[in-house]
Amino acid sequence: MTANWHDRMGPLPGGPFLPDQAERRLGQTRRVLLVGFGVLLILLVLSGLNALHLLSDLQTRNQTILHDFLGQQQDLDKIRSAIYLSGTNVRDYLLEPDQNRAEQNRLSLENARAQVAAVLAKPHSLSGLTGNQSLYESLNHEIDEYWRTLDPVMSWKGEQRHRQGYRFLHDELLPRRSSTLAIADTIASVNQQQLLTRDDRLLTLFASFRRQLLLALLIMVLFGAAQASGIAIHLLRMERRTIAHLVEVTQARQELRSLSAKLVSTQENERKNLSRELHDAVGQSLSAVQFELHDLAVVLEPYPEPLITRVDRIRELVESCLGMIRNIARLLRPAMLDDIGLVPALEWQAREISRATGAHIDVWAAHLPDDLPDEHRTCIFRLVQEALNNVGRHANADSVEIRLEGSADSLAISIQDNGRGFLPGKSKGLGLIGMQERAQSLGGNLRITSEPHEGTRIDVQLPLPKPAHDWDIPATNRK
Repeated sequence: MTANWHDRMGPLPGGPFLPDQAERRLGQTRRVLLVGFGVLLILLVLSGLNALHLLSDLQTRNQTILHDFLGQQQDLDKIRSAIYLSGTNVRDYLLEPDQNRAEQNRLSLENARAQVAAVLAKPHSLSGLTGNQSLYESLNHEIDEYWRTLDPVMSWKGEQRHRQGYRFLHDELLPRRSSTLAIADTIASVNQQQLLTRDDRLLTLFASFRRQLLLALLIMVLFGAAQASGIAIHLLRMERRTIAHLVEVTQARQELRSLSAKLVSTQENERKNLSRELHDAVGQSLSAVQFELHDLAVVLEPYPEPLITRVDRIRELVESCLGMIRNIARLLRPAMLDDIGLVPALEWQAREISRATGAHIDVWAAHLPDDLPDEHRTCIFRLVQEALNNVGRHANADSVEIRLEGSADSLAISIQDNGRGFLPGKSKGLGLIGMQERAQSLGGNLRITSEPHEGTRIDVQLPLPKPAHDWDIPATNRK
């Protein structure tokens, strides 16, 4: 059947799908996914590392620029402050009549000069920081000239300071100091302009960083989109293949169910025919033999006793064989199932099992339709028969309840025992599988509820064909 079915179905999309090919395709898919996600992860890591490096570089440059600018401003402020203070000290030195106070002003002037010299003598001088060597040289030259202008004044006596001091302040000191301070202010403005230039450079770096991030993001998005598209295409292909296999499996299962139903129907027909043949042909023949032996025993009454005893023994053997044939015929197919109906056949089966096991079995039926189809009657009888056989062989139960109840469109059958129970998920024999297949062959379902030492309950729901209806037959309870 499998070969013919494959011939009717034709090849699957993409050709035959053997287990080793499936394993190879699965391995290839895993490798492609691992490579794709690995490349994407590497791109993410590299992009993150590059972003961290650029941010660290930008932060370092920003801190360096800000530190250099503040250092320049502090140095220029120190120079301006020292020059302003030197002008005050020179004025007080020249105009102070007290020699001691004049000397103190001179010492303050020397301190201001030393402070300016210390600023200009730093390892990172203003020339290196500003980037404008000519301005720095002009400032340095003006400061040197400024101090050289003050050098002759330091040796003046009190009368000379008093006589020439005002003219020196007006003609020499103030112009020189103004020129020096103007150069310092020019350097400060240049430094501010360079700060703005460096800010523009930082902005350029930020723009470059943003472009790199956008480029990395675009690459990752494109790669991710390509990978997602490939995965989606592969998943769709696998979905189509899976659907094709599912259709195959579904059709095969339907054909297997149909075949199972046909086998069950054929088996029941064979059982029915065999039971009828045993009952009608073999049973009647043995009954005829029994009658003949009875007549023979009557004829042989004048003969010796041993001969009559042998005839009686033969009659007993024939009766035993006749009883065995009748029991076999009933087990194969109870004649009462066809003659007087389902419920009497179930009661007979319950009495037989009760006689063999000693269990108390109740049969309860209600609202069963009169025109119950033969396949339904056979299915219900076989389900109950198998359940009772399981009770006798495995359950060790002393009480069983069988309930049948009909409705407008279905039949509900339940078999409940108080036996030792079992775990349905772990143990499922051929008998239970056969019961489930019988129920499914009529479109019904079977459910088994059981726990160890809690008994077993079997519930079956069978749909009725359209012509069958509830005839409101009163409930019966038989034991």
